[in-house]
Amino acid sequence: MNLKCIILLAYLFVCSTNLPAQTLIDVRKSEFVDGKKERKIGYKNITTALEIFQKGDGYLHKVISLLLDAYQVNSENPELNYNIGVCYLISGPRNKALPFLQSAQKLHPDVSKDIHFLLGMAYQYLNQFDDAIVQYKINIELIGQNKFQDKQDLILLSEKKIAECKNGKKLLNANSDLQVELLGDKINTIYDEFNPISKGDVIYFSSRRGDEKSARSSVDQKYYEKIFKLNKEKSLSNIFVNTPNKSNVGLMYTNKDDYVIYSGAVGNGDVYDLNVDKNKWTKGRALKFINENKSRESSVCFCNDNKEVYFVSDRKGGFGECDIYYSLKNESGKWSKPLNLGGEINTEYDESDVFVSEDASTLYFSSKGHNTMGGYDIFKCVRTEGGVWGRPQNMGFPVNSTDNDITYFEDEQGRFYFASERSGGAGGFDIYREKEILKKMEEPVSLTGQISIQEVPNDLKNEKMLAPLKAKPRVISDIPVKKQPERIEEVKMKKELVQEDFVYRVQIAACKREMEPTDLFKRYKGGDVIEHLYVEGWHKYTIGGFATFEEAAEHRDACGVFDAFVVIFKGGYRLGIAKKTGGVK
Repeated sequence: MNLKCIILLAYLFVCSTNLPAQTLIDVRKSEFVDGKKERKIGYKNITTALEIFQKGDGYLHKVISLLLDAYQVNSENPELNYNIGVCYLISGPRNKALPFLQSAQKLHPDVSKDIHFLLGMAYQYLNQFDDAIVQYKINIELIGQNKFQDKQDLILLSEKKIAECKNGKKLLNANSDLQVELLGDKINTIYDEFNPISKGDVIYFSSRRGDEKSARSSVDQKYYEKIFKLNKEKSLSNIFVNTPNKSNVGLMYTNKDDYVIYSGAVGNGDVYDLNVDKNKWTKGRALKFINENKSRESSVCFCNDNKEVYFVSDRKGGFGECDIYYSLKNESGKWSKPLNLGGEINTEYDESDVFVSEDASTLYFSSKGHNTMGGYDIFKCVRTEGGVWGRPQNMGFPVNSTDNDITYFEDEQGRFYFASERSGGAGGFDIYREKEILKKMEEPVSLTGQISIQEVPNDLKNEKMLAPLKAKPRVISDIPVKKQPERIEEVKMKKELVQEDFVYRVQIAACKREMEPTDLFKRYKGGDVIEHLYVEGWHKYTIGGFATFEEAAEHRDACGVFDAFVVIFKGGYRLGIAKKTGGVK
């Protein structure tokens, strides 16, 4: 391969959960202190878990274990269910979060101001995009109605998440012949593995594995990033470089005898040549034409003619926190001043993990912007005849998921590798690669665009894998009511309601027993169609349908029912009583 490419990852800084700053909530002691010894132990586990949670993400596996022990003795506590769901959303497996968050909301609808946002995320991770959109819209409406000043940031986040879900629906339904497979347990562990580089019979990768003696990052309390090598004999070794113990050492790709690494601690990082003498690796000179003081350069790729270099930096003047830059070498062999790659590729969000194909025709990178379906997605740009990079194209399923997908790499044969935080792997980020499809297949070929698992040779075998599933239509059964009298129409929860806008209606009556038509007509003498809903044991009767509270309030005052009030609906959800001040009961 003529391409000189260095894939470097300041993992600690670019990849994190899509959750905003999140805390756990207190659990009521009264529900665990009832004279039963096991419940007292359960509550002690909860308090211990809350203390450990403060240390950082690196300890979340212990936190979840303690909370699940408490759950075994009391599964009906809403705060405990909420905390378990939050921990799964942060550390994974994220596909386990939904039932706990659903239970928390069912047991206590107002368990937390952000419960609908978290439910949206849980649905999104399961590719249930319509359900996720409903929850995000409910979250936006409730924050606005109740004027939650401390949750205003969730409005913008919810709007972005809604856009991601709409992207996901399109991408999930797109046809793709690609299939990917999970590498085995010699590489993937419960810790984060990422930045795969396959050269000949050797695979290099980064990992944040460690033991009790290993140093942890002060940011998230995970072990620092280290470089590992798996050779053709399936012998795994840790590559040691003379860098500070409390720092990340980024993975590199070599071209003949040229090596480059990333080295950095909290808040900064630079790229360096790497000197190799047999099995001894030492950090060489800094690449000053790339590095900049007070900024972090985390991913670098040289084109095969060694006249173009692309890299990621968080230096000032970019479109987002991290942007892609490039530099060109002139005839005298000097590199130009780095230039931003521009607003067609860089966004207000983060870009990361740049890679250029061997023939320099395609640029790959990760981004939280563009038409991502969630977190970082992998994008590609094709170079035009004029030498300009085309618009970014989402790689789609099964390369991308609703979780973070990063560090794309192609080997000498053009086979691609990448890392993903999706559920179904060994834990955290795991490394995947393109699945080789035999020309003659005796077995049925797996579904188009799906992740499938086959036997991976030798130690790359892994038995479990979660495929991105096609989003199933959400089926909501008809509202259980008796045969409706004349002129009273039952509202059925149709699929079309899932993404409709919020509607204000006037409620004129509500009772445990169904009202007779004569009683309804005595109560309301107007000409509007009366809509009858049966919700949680109550027969509720409403009229009208308005886009604003003011319109509904005017109709309420004119309808002739003295105790009528305005209620707000979103699809099949009755959000509460709408007030003129914007509150919701």
